[in-house]
Amino acid sequence: MVPAQRNAMKKLLLSLLFTLPVLAQDGFRNERGNLVWQRLYPATTNIDAALQNTPGIEIDMAGNNVYLGRGNEVTNTCQGGTALMNNKCKFDFTVKLEEGNYVVTITNIRIIEKMGPMQARIFANRAEKYFVNADLKIRKDTRTQTDMTCLDNFLTGIFSSETRALTSN
Repeated sequence: MVPAQRNAMKKLLLSLLFTLPVLAQDGFRNERGNLVWQRLYPATTNIDAALQNTPGIEIDMAGNNVYLGRGNEVTNTCQGGTALMNNKCKFDFTVKLEEGNYVVTITNIRIIEKMGPMQARIFANRAEKYFVNADLKIRKDTRTQTDMTCLDNFLTGIFSSETRALTSN
């Protein structure tokens, strides 16, 4: 093997080594300061039923094995987080069938907080306020990690109906 080919092979292997974990990652990641949640589900997951059975989920577009929609004041059902996790959530989602799996991506995650007398003041704060530090990195403290685990479990459950495969027209 010629040195130029060897160097090209090394670069290819290194790029695959660092790219594949990002592509296959389940859970939260930080994209330039924006919190993104992503999970793979087997194609046997009944995404349609899961979305229909979750109050607050609105589907804006469904077709060609793609769903686009949002969660609007979805009640967080996870156990074990701090008081912050008792609040409802808003988010945008995309579900795509890729290589035999559904890839669910959630962006624009907001936590709805009600404050003041009779909880009349409502704030939909971006999740980054709680989970991303000033350096635009995910916080590593125990409280943040506990809440993110709680939120991860909740989001995972929304799309986890394991019955039949999705069929879109």
